[in-house]
Amino acid sequence: MTPLVYLHGFASGPGGSKGTHCRRWAEARGLPFHAPDLNLPDFEHLTVTAQVEAVETLLAGLPPAVVVGSSLGGLVAAAVAHRGTALRGLILLAPAFGFSLRRLAGPRWAGYRRRGTMPTFHYARNAWTVLQRDLLEDLPAWRDDRTWHLSVPVAILHGRRDEAVPLAESEAFVAANPGADLRVVDDDHGLLDPASLAVLDGLLEAAFQG
Repeated sequence: MTPLVYLHGFASGPGGSKGTHCRRWAEARGLPFHAPDLNLPDFEHLTVTAQVEAVETLLAGLPPAVVVGSSLGGLVAAAVAHRGTALRGLILLAPAFGFSLRRLAGPRWAGYRRRGTMPTFHYARNAWTVLQRDLLEDLPAWRDDRTWHLSVPVAILHGRRDEAVPLAESEAFVAANPGADLRVVDDDHGLLDPASLAVLDGLLEAAFQG
């Protein structure tokens, strides 16, 4: 039976609102569901490499899955597909394409680049913590995400009012992957409006029927 795998975003956890929504969707249909904790090796020493490798290990023990990735989890999901893991389909929710370039060059993380640490609010913990330099040092390995061409079916859901990940990032990905299905909704980065969740449900149904 095809499993559903949910990958959460940056400074979050598997029990967030979108992860819970996906879990309930899968359970209502009797589908296996997995939502790994991607704060790896822990959030303070987070790296994209550790996240990608953990997801590859999980998927290696499962039948080809439908993977839903939110924000940074969307980038991780795309990286796993890019590196050759066989998947049934990808659903990317405001995927953080360009994450490396925005962090390495953008003004918002200038202090992180200068100090090598950054106070960060972790939503799953509901507490502040300090991100160490591990992520900063790991990011150059993932700066070519805009050039990836994925052979797996891909659907993207992105809010036109997203201030965390520009809609232009998803549009650029679709330009490089013209088979991808981009759905733009009137929502922000959270994608928790009922209309957005209804679109997500439709994408899930299509992925499991395809």
